[in-house]
Amino acid sequence: MHTTHAMLRRLAGAVWIGVGTMLVWRGLAMLFVRARAAPEEATTLAVWVSLAAGLLIGALKGHYVLARTARRNRRRIERLARPRIQQAFTPRFAVLVPLMIALGVLLRMGAGHGWLGGFTVVGGIYVGIGSGLFVSAFVYFLAPPPPLPTRSDHPPPAREPRTGVLVVNLGTPDEPTPRAVRRYLREFLSDPRVVEVNRAVWAFVLNVIILPFRSRASAAAYAKVWTKDGSPLLTHSRRIAGRLGERLGERFVVVLGMRYGNPSLAAALDQLAREGCDAIVVLPLFPQYSNSTTGTVQAEVGRLVAQQRAQPTLRFTPPYFDHPLYISALAARVREVRSGAAVELHVFSFHGLPEAYVRRGDPYVDHCTRTAFALAEELGLDRAEWELVFQSRFGDEPWLQPYLDETVPALPPRATRILVSVPGFATDCLETLEEVDIRLRADFMAAGGRVLLRASALNDHPLWIEALESVVRGSAGPATACATGAPGGPGHVENPAPDAHSAELR
Repeated sequence: MHTTHAMLRRLAGAVWIGVGTMLVWRGLAMLFVRARAAPEEATTLAVWVSLAAGLLIGALKGHYVLARTARRNRRRIERLARPRIQQAFTPRFAVLVPLMIALGVLLRMGAGHGWLGGFTVVGGIYVGIGSGLFVSAFVYFLAPPPPLPTRSDHPPPAREPRTGVLVVNLGTPDEPTPRAVRRYLREFLSDPRVVEVNRAVWAFVLNVIILPFRSRASAAAYAKVWTKDGSPLLTHSRRIAGRLGERLGERFVVVLGMRYGNPSLAAALDQLAREGCDAIVVLPLFPQYSNSTTGTVQAEVGRLVAQQRAQPTLRFTPPYFDHPLYISALAARVREVRSGAAVELHVFSFHGLPEAYVRRGDPYVDHCTRTAFALAEELGLDRAEWELVFQSRFGDEPWLQPYLDETVPALPPRATRILVSVPGFATDCLETLEEVDIRLRADFMAAGGRVLLRASALNDHPLWIEALESVVRGSAGPATACATGAPGGPGHVENPAPDAHSAELR
């Protein structure tokens, strides 16, 4: 009896669905009727485990094994010159069916005698085979995608090369609420490059001790500095990316990504991929290198890019802790707030870091010190006129000293008029607006201080944007190399030498 190719495919699929449904039904009967008739041999848990295992294994087998058989049979049907009903399956399949039926009968008989785990196991086998047939049957009904066209009479049009610039800051909560802060802190403090302790122990400490209590206190602190535009760190970071994009021009695509929180690094890299960037310059807003800031950004960007099929060339900017324009921007911020004021002592405050990290080779202290001396020289300060301190320590282990919150309140009567600068912070954020402007100021005044001036973070200062432009262009290299991914090709990673002048913690 003649028929159409489409009808023959549907017939073959219907047979698979019918047989699969029958096997699943028989398997359920074995599990919930015959197996349960002997509860001493088949507990409720054993029945449900057998059912779940059968469904899972069967579905996987149907998707990865039986579907291949169904596709081969479908292609055979489509090649038939004059399809007939009896050609829905091959003659070999017709021989195989009675053998499978006989095997099923033997399995049921053996299960009745307690073989193979009885009806509890055999019922699961029936369910697995039936669900596999049911899943793979859809191959007969779903149309495959048309072949990808590859023939062309003309070469693809050449597109203008563009280099992506991924500006990265550490991150901020989405809202000043305990729930949002908890989500952000969990991601941040779960990073093994940020907290270098035993992961199992730390997971317990973080989720049971730290997050339940610190999230609410941190949310209250964020609420004090939150603006109508949202998080200050995010607002200033967006302005930096926007100003940098204006200076770099159309050949560059500048996007912002946060190591933790939103906008995520994954979303930023997806945007650069959509823009067709064959090369990406990764610009962490951390002038001083630390494994817990720049290091974790490099590791995460590399991990995400490795998951892409068309991998761009990556270029990571080197540390730029003594870049002349960066130092000039810092000095300009100090002069803005110092104008006409009598300052007895300058305090250069950097984010802290556990001493253990530095002992293991982290160059952070050296970079901070070189920044401080360069800034003091730019401002014309003698060594007795400034101090370098570290802030925002966390936990009980020793962090880099001297501590900001201990040093500044102890200054009176030696110095009652001070100026605090934050060279390691690219943007004003919780650590500058709440920790320094509110808490430190109150402690200093209570200790007898008279004036505490605080130089704004760099934010979108023109000299700072010019410094970042210089760092990006120095890392991007020649336009042709960036556009083609040379010299390394797709996925190649480059990190320019530190002397080419290329960390802020939240």
